[in-house]
Amino acid sequence: MEKRFDDNIFKKIFRMFHSMKFGIVLLVVIGVLSIIGTIIPQNRSDVFYMENYHGFFYELINVFDLGNLYSSYWYIGLMILLIINLFLCSIRRFIPILKRVTEKPNLDKVLEEYKTWDTINIKEDKINGFASDLGFRNLETKNVDGKKIYYKNINSMGYLGPWISCVSLIVIILAFGIGRYMGYEVFVYGIPGTVRDVEGTNYQIQIDDFEMRFDENMVVSQYVTSLTLLENGEIIDSGQLMVNHPFRGKGINIYQNATGWALHAFLYKDDQAYKQTVLYNSEFFVEDSGKIALQFVELFPDFDMSNPTALRNLSPLPNNPVLLYALYYNGLKVDMGLARMGDLIEYEEYKFIVNRPEMYTLLQINHDPGITFAAIGGLLQIVGLIFAFYLRPKKLRIVIEDDNVWLWSKSYGNDNLYKEELNRKIEKWEEQ
Repeated sequence: MEKRFDDNIFKKIFRMFHSMKFGIVLLVVIGVLSIIGTIIPQNRSDVFYMENYHGFFYELINVFDLGNLYSSYWYIGLMILLIINLFLCSIRRFIPILKRVTEKPNLDKVLEEYKTWDTINIKEDKINGFASDLGFRNLETKNVDGKKIYYKNINSMGYLGPWISCVSLIVIILAFGIGRYMGYEVFVYGIPGTVRDVEGTNYQIQIDDFEMRFDENMVVSQYVTSLTLLENGEIIDSGQLMVNHPFRGKGINIYQNATGWALHAFLYKDDQAYKQTVLYNSEFFVEDSGKIALQFVELFPDFDMSNPTALRNLSPLPNNPVLLYALYYNGLKVDMGLARMGDLIEYEEYKFIVNRPEMYTLLQINHDPGITFAAIGGLLQIVGLIFAFYLRPKKLRIVIEDDNVWLWSKSYGNDNLYKEELNRKIEKWEEQ
């Protein structure tokens, strides 16, 4: 008795896992969570969530790891459950669907039931024309005991439409998982001459040149980066990339993401050269064990000297570059102001000089090994939808005995509309 009870529980759980209702519930839950993951910024520091979300909402984000939603164990678990559901559902349905696709007309059943069908007043020599008008061409025929049977099944592949769509979802979800957990997205930036490591790979990006193109109204029309791709220090490819025209090579895609200004900054301590660096927009030049720091707040490439309090540019070109900076000493902000190129920025024993402003390029590097599978899944989805909506299975059976003609026909896709069409065709051919 106990074993039978255990078997029943197992069967119920198994039925639940491959049921369509369970799959729909999972899809809805995952869809809602994905919307939440789009609304809440992902992969930020805990400080970011503390500053932007308070009380109950912060606790919710913290407890359920909503800031790393797509990597959370329970989101991954739901995706695995969905894959299992779709897989079991596909396996369970495949044999019955295949039988329907390859089904042959059961003429014995036709002979048992034909007298319950509707009779039509269409002459025998018009039967093929009538059937062709309905989409049934090249009818098969068979004579049995003085009766002539016309029969045909069309668009049987349409039965596979929903099944193919279901399989496509499995492929797309697996592609998402492969891309998410085996791919990477890395950002690098620099001025021409900079070589950056691509984190987590053996690749390096050498930025050879960066150009900002303008139209006749001095509005930026395009950003162009020339680069060299290296692997373990060896050149393997080179080329250019622009906005909407990425660089592709060795399985990675490199996109023009953003740009900004950089400066060459020099630090002196007690009038002796101490350190120099390339300082990028919003960065800090921190030295001497954190005792002194210069922040690059903003650069005005063509500063309007006629109205300095407006903090505006006359053009995007570096005709009169002025730096808005902040200076920190022992962790405290001690100064904030404007400095031209070559001006001294001084505090205590430290002096900063900034000059040679130039544009830097920010590049987005993507590697998604799941993209091929995603394309296959998308193609399968299209095929499945075409099969489901445009290859609607239909059956036609006609029996002629003496001067009587019996008809049965069915469409396995909006049969009511098909019945209306069938009646119109019958009226048309009965009048001929």
